Amino acid sequence: VQVKKVPALIGGIISSVSIPILTSVTGPAKVVQVSPASSSPTLTALGREGKTNGVFFRTITSDALQGVAAAKYALDQGFKKLSVIHVNNDFGVNMVNEFSKAYKALGGEIVSVTPYNEKQPSYQAEVTAAMSGSPDALYLISYPVDGATIARQWISQGGVAKFLLNDGMNSPDFITNVGAKYLDDAFGTSSGTNPTPSTDYFMKNYKEFSGIEPSNPAADRSYDAGAIVGLAIAQAGKAEPAAIKDAINKVLDPKGEVIHAGKDEFAKALKLIKDGKPIKYEGVIGPVSFDQYGDITGPFRLWRIQKGEVTTVGEMTTADVDAIKAKIGN
Repeated sequence: VQVKKVPALIGGIISSVSIPILTSVTGPAKVVQVSPASSSPTLTALGREGKTNGVFFRTITSDALQGVAAAKYALDQGFKKLSVIHVNNDFGVNMVNEFSKAYKALGGEIVSVTPYNEKQPSYQAEVTAAMSGSPDALYLISYPVDGATIARQWISQGGVAKFLLNDGMNSPDFITNVGAKYLDDAFGTSSGTNPTPSTDYFMKNYKEFSGIEPSNPAADRSYDAGAIVGLAIAQAGKAEPAAIKDAINKVLDPKGEVIHAGKDEFAKALKLIKDGKPIKYEGVIGPVSFDQYGDITGPFRLWRIQKGEVTTVGEMTTADVDAIKAKIGN
């Protein structure tokens, strides 16, 4: 930002990285920042408090909403008593808070909440603390590497092999490192998708040109973040932060011609922009729009792991989440 004068930045992944970048670098410099995976409600609060200069956007829903979806999904699986182990950072703390409010209001009981610090060689102490109270399952709010270590220790110490997982745990590495046979009763929520032709294009082509599995956490919304920024630069006609910020919502114009992912579609978009015509990018995660704080809304994907594979078993719409919030007075 200061040396190369970049006009836009895509990232970070976790909220505890994105927040200090936003508050100390991109926000003060008024440089656009788009995160594909930072879901902390703190980022909304920073926008509401006027501390982002309106330059922050994200292609993932806030945990303020995902916590409600996860609470309902847990109870639907019969998880009436949960122990929680969570990463001790902004993301983990906020996720626990948002989930707990909804889960308790819906009738669930949390028997223990245990924070952990990242990259420890062992989590025996944390697992031992979390096992008190005979929970129905463990809600593990983590990342794939630490999460696998914790899950293995939970199982080896006699913990019930039933899990609720956050979106970042939807990872082939997590399944491989824990062992598929231990995860047939693992359930999770993710910021969802409304499939479009972009979704089909992405699933068929992404691995070939990236080397990354399209199912990896945040791969789909990272692609969309890049596409939106690229189209916004074209719409702005110049690589200047203020112009790019203003152009982001223009490439998502509800009245624009629909553009999907892929070389031919992007070429079509560039021609429409050149001709002064509006466009509406409908990406891999579906049609999105940003509110005044750079947030998008649902839906949420409900998934479970069976025989080593992550399968989608349902969806919770934004309306569903709003109805639950109204019911519990949140």
